[in-house]
Amino acid sequence: MRVLVADFGGLRVKWGLFEGGKLVDKGFTDSVSVSNPEKFQAFLKGFDFDKFVLGFAGLVRNGVVLHAPNHPNWDGYNLYRIFGDYDIIIENDANLFTLGEAIYGAGKGRNFVLGITLGTGVGGGLVINGQIIRGAGGLGMEIGHITIGMEGPPCNCGSYGCAEAYLGGVYFVERAARLFVRHGKSPPKSMKHLEESARMGVRLARSLWDEYGRYLGVLVASLINVFDPEIIVLGGGIAGAYDLFKDAMFKEIQRRRVAYVLQTEIVASALGPDAALWGGYHLVSSQG
Repeated sequence: MRVLVADFGGLRVKWGLFEGGKLVDKGFTDSVSVSNPEKFQAFLKGFDFDKFVLGFAGLVRNGVVLHAPNHPNWDGYNLYRIFGDYDIIIENDANLFTLGEAIYGAGKGRNFVLGITLGTGVGGGLVINGQIIRGAGGLGMEIGHITIGMEGPPCNCGSYGCAEAYLGGVYFVERAARLFVRHGKSPPKSMKHLEESARMGVRLARSLWDEYGRYLGVLVASLINVFDPEIIVLGGGIAGAYDLFKDAMFKEIQRRRVAYVLQTEIVASALGPDAALWGGYHLVSSQG
């Protein structure tokens, strides 16, 4: 049986083809090239598979896209209807990331795994005893839209002061660019550029990563206080800079977590960009 898994993120769509329990092929395309379901449907015709798992970055209930902040062209579509020709499973992309890490990655052997994806936006997932926890309406764990600043900046979800408005790559690069220009420096165009600047010793870039860590620490401390997970796994493209922000993050967590909550292990993803792909594969393989 050949299983195709697509991880539909803010900027890229990563895909993996599984056969016989192995990831036999993988790749990616930019999200702009598949900016609506019809274009994505055409993209899928280039693959030969038996089952399809779509990990989508947005609020999806019963296959209907209720809100996709980074993919507004998908709002209102019934994905089961659009992709009805396929044997398909639709799941939130951050849920797939967390499941992949819980079963095959950094959370393997743990019963209570919380995942946080840091990329264009901020996503979250919770896996308890190998099962994704989705909430009563299937829309739970939208941790990117927890308010961490009452008078904070607007978020494209429509609210203000969301974690995503502080930690999402698009938002943070805009803030970094303003500060670089104010200091007479050429602004970074991406979080990767900001990471490279910090590794080259640019003090302003390093201070911005400290700021990123503090904001993330506020969010993580709240999640620890609510869930008390065994382990928190950080993924997404920004997690590649974990060493640049982890000290500031841990310092903020120590300041804010409830005193009696035990120290939660916090690690970067073990599976990297393949985590959600493995999560999608597990959904199929666990069905027998």
